[in-house]
Amino acid sequence: MTAYHIRTPEQLRSVLRQLRNAQGLNQTELGQKVGLSQERISAIENHPERVTTDQLLTLLMALDNELVITPRAVQGSSPRNW
Repeated sequence: MTAYHIRTPEQLRSVLRQLRNAQGLNQTELGQKVGLSQERISAIENHPERVTTDQLLTLLMALDNELVITPRAVQGSSPRNW
């Protein structure tokens, strides 16, 4: 199982494409799986900072992945308590 550490939109863009390609799907096929157009999939991949949380979670589920939020590891410190 591969874990992706995403801290920037550019990293999210890369990971979304990698996950789609790993499933052997093009943008049209992924769009059909989740009820979105190829154009919307392209827009999400090119500008992931503009995706809704709902659409991101839907895409991740369709790509057999999930969102996991963990404290960022900083050497020599413990996780923050909010």
